[in-house]
Amino acid sequence: MNPILLVAINARYTHPNLGLRCLLANLGDLRSRAILNEFTLSDTPDEMARRILDRSPALVAIGVYIWNRRKVEELVDRLREARPELPVILGGPEISYDTESPLARKANCVVCHEADRAFATTCTAILAGQSVPPVIMPDLPDPAAIALPYGEYTEDDLANRILYVETSRGCLYGCEYCVSAIAPGVRYFDTDRLFAAFHRLLDRGATRFKFVDRTFNLNPEHAGKVLDFFLERWRSGMCLHLEMTPTRLPDNLRSLLLRFPPGGLHIEVGIQTFNPAVSRRVGRPLDIATAENTLRFLVQEVKATVHADLIAGLPGESTDSFESGFDRLAALQPAEIQVGILKRLHGTRIDRHAAEWRMEFRTESPYDILGTSGMDAVYLDGVRRFASHWERIVNRGLLPHALSLISSGEPSIYHAFDACSRYVAEHMGLHSLNLVRLTEVLFEFLTRERGLPESEVRNVLRSDFSDQGRRRSLPHFLDTI
Repeated sequence: MNPILLVAINARYTHPNLGLRCLLANLGDLRSRAILNEFTLSDTPDEMARRILDRSPALVAIGVYIWNRRKVEELVDRLREARPELPVILGGPEISYDTESPLARKANCVVCHEADRAFATTCTAILAGQSVPPVIMPDLPDPAAIALPYGEYTEDDLANRILYVETSRGCLYGCEYCVSAIAPGVRYFDTDRLFAAFHRLLDRGATRFKFVDRTFNLNPEHAGKVLDFFLERWRSGMCLHLEMTPTRLPDNLRSLLLRFPPGGLHIEVGIQTFNPAVSRRVGRPLDIATAENTLRFLVQEVKATVHADLIAGLPGESTDSFESGFDRLAALQPAEIQVGILKRLHGTRIDRHAAEWRMEFRTESPYDILGTSGMDAVYLDGVRRFASHWERIVNRGLLPHALSLISSGEPSIYHAFDACSRYVAEHMGLHSLNLVRLTEVLFEFLTRERGLPESEVRNVLRSDFSDQGRRRSLPHFLDTI
């Protein structure tokens, strides 16, 4: 019997697709016919099409996200060329709010939003030869009526990948740049059901969990139950990845967080902007003092790995405001700072500010901002360069102690690293950051441009380079005494 093929194109192998596993778990009698095929962005459309068609599927369902849309478009074209009659179903957040697009029209149908139960009904109809609407808009399902997907994780997933899990769906906040704000309200899964499923994962050896709840601590009581469950079953090597708002952290939740071992928690904290007027304008008012207090607590006391976000290009944000916000965030010393570029996602309300703040966006994925009244195109290109180098050099720890040299004696970390980033881009570009060459370029920048003593720079970079496992191949410019 020809299979139902569910296709994911993930950003990386280590990040499995939770959404398609939810569809698998709720297929009912069709589950035995269904196969999950997971690819990554490094796979070519031709290779993906070949592997899909080799299975002679009865129908193909593909998840569409902002990061894989172009690959999906090419893949659908390949499938249509090879088997025009093959039914293709699309779903996912990127296509759910773009159902009139050329990509959507290439599919037999688009199942929008949370399709846990609607997908099975759609498959049944197509396999029976019945016609289906080109766009299906199901009601949001009751979490109590959804089969949990965690039994769909394989032994290979448990051993080699981060397990994506959820305890709630929806968001109460109204951030105008986020699709989670389009349908307000939060629905929680029953914790007894969840804990039974999580217990089975732990019994199978699972250690790394990433919660996709939009705001894990929105309900502190619920969050506390989940944290307590894992604390009681904690073992070496475990890690929980959570996304938290910095303004809902009561004492009882703080006490639970303090019980986790250093590094046991990876916590994402969305700051986005330290400009109060801008944060209110985009529907995300922020108590800055509380946010800073929370970040200090998480970094210094909980000793969590803290990932904090800023967005460049928000309406009304100036270059000075953005740069001072970055310096303010960097002073709190989160392990990672992600500098994102504002995107106009389908269905969001951010576009309502476009005329007033002269906002221009790219018309194709990833729909990022090209310029505003406060940040022109040249400046935003510089932010992209800055963010790329910060991600590789600082966030990924290629040379973890180099930042202290780069910012030494400088009043602004942003300006100091931006000058370094410009120098690196001139000598290396943005993407090919070979560790030896990068170390050499940083050595040149710090000694020639900044005038730091060679011995000091050499000692720091030698230590960083050796920490990457290259002790036996120390380059000549670091080996000189």
